Amino acid sequence: MRSSMRAIAAASAAVVAGLTACNSPTRHPTTVNVTSGTVVQNVTVIDTRTGAATTGQALVIDQGKIQQVLPSAAVNASGNARVIDASGKFVVPGYLDMHTHALPAAVFMKAPQWPMLIAFGVTGIREMAGAPPLIGAAKGLNAARATGQVDAPEVLQVPGPPIVGAATAASGAAAVMATKAVGGSFVKLVGAGPEALPAILQAAKAQGLDVAGHLSPGGTALDMAKGGMKAMEHLGGIWSIALDCADDQANIRAALVAGKGAKMPTPFPPTYPVSPIRFSAGDAPYVQQAIDTYNPKTCDSVTKALAQSETWQVPTMIRLRTMTHSDAPQFMQDPNLKYVDPTTKALWTKLANEFTQLEPASTPATFRKSYASFEKALALWHKNGGASKTLTGSDLGGIWVIPGVSLHQEFAELSKAGFTPLEVLQATTLNGARFLKREASMGTVEAGKNADLVLLDANPTQAVGNLSKIAGVVNAGKYFSKSDLDAMKEKVAATVAATPLRDASAVIDTTHKH
Repeated sequence: MRSSMRAIAAASAAVVAGLTACNSPTRHPTTVNVTSGTVVQNVTVIDTRTGAATTGQALVIDQGKIQQVLPSAAVNASGNARVIDASGKFVVPGYLDMHTHALPAAVFMKAPQWPMLIAFGVTGIREMAGAPPLIGAAKGLNAARATGQVDAPEVLQVPGPPIVGAATAASGAAAVMATKAVGGSFVKLVGAGPEALPAILQAAKAQGLDVAGHLSPGGTALDMAKGGMKAMEHLGGIWSIALDCADDQANIRAALVAGKGAKMPTPFPPTYPVSPIRFSAGDAPYVQQAIDTYNPKTCDSVTKALAQSETWQVPTMIRLRTMTHSDAPQFMQDPNLKYVDPTTKALWTKLANEFTQLEPASTPATFRKSYASFEKALALWHKNGGASKTLTGSDLGGIWVIPGVSLHQEFAELSKAGFTPLEVLQATTLNGARFLKREASMGTVEAGKNADLVLLDANPTQAVGNLSKIAGVVNAGKYFSKSDLDAMKEKVAATVAATPLRDASAVIDTTHKH
């Protein structure tokens, strides 16, 4: 009997061993011969949905797509196939900067935005500067990118002309139709009166357009979310979610709707890069009033309701920090300014110095303190379940916001608010695909997806800083090694160093006038 039992056990073990061998990720029933394109061998694939890591994988890339993902042992590369040994590396989708003003500078001012963005792993941008010339430029850039004529991130969206100052329902609806007429991807809202706000949301819905942008004093964050606002940029802007958290918000809103506070500059924005603050001394008393009457219980309730809505947040925390601390040495003396045009840097310095001189003397301090309001709102948004509807954005174009560099600073700001490394990774990859309804082509490293990838030296789910340990980038199917990326940055720095200081008008963006 014992002999029979041992025989059965041995047979069972053999069957299990055979099944295990067949299902092992290091084996494959057939060998795939690859003679063209690029093969990234021996890489660890990070699943952006779960954070799971699958080692020993090969990515077969051709015609701008990931053709196959399979065990490295199953791939035989020969002929014209380029082989990249990625042993010890981790691969994730390319990073998305979901709030930039990159097109005006890159297309019309020839600023080196594209090499800087690619060098820091950014393969897709959501452009927030809206004007017909920019919509046309985005289409041309994407076409050139697809055919390999230019190395640049994909422009994922471009809005129509921003809605600024619409006061009536009719003017709000007309502004939406203007976006529809020029082919904008969505309606960008900067500011509107209480009568215009619901009309904008209703007209956009009727036209099949999303609304994204700033909050206005005449409409609460919850009102806008209930009305169907798709995304709040900068947590809403100066009159942000934090205003919903103030006990005195009704009085503050009434004063602002009545015309008190700062006036919106015309034309908007007044300069490129935009000023160190989107508000001025006239707003300071109301900002201070909101700070003084902050109610944490109210804020917890508001952010919980927002997290349960369909509205997304694009916090751009690094932009809010540079905006409210524009005279801080950490920005004015950042060594990465070697990548910034000297005229732009001079303009930023001028604006930062003006920030310290705002009157009354308490004004700069008020604006500095206001950053804590944004931090509290973001932390509560995260605590209440908002991570899955958060997008990373740098607001490239703002003061001290350096192409590529600042998106990685944004990663750190999200981490401070409680986001886990995986949640930060998702915010710059998977969430963008979901927001854009493009999960079929981006957001994960899988066969059939776009070949926009970042290779990393360390596991990005273990520490947020690992997202910055870039070992290589694949943009539209083209591979850039670490040395390639370093050379791109060095070339930008050399070009900047050789560029003469010009008149400030050389970096003023007037495209918003068209």
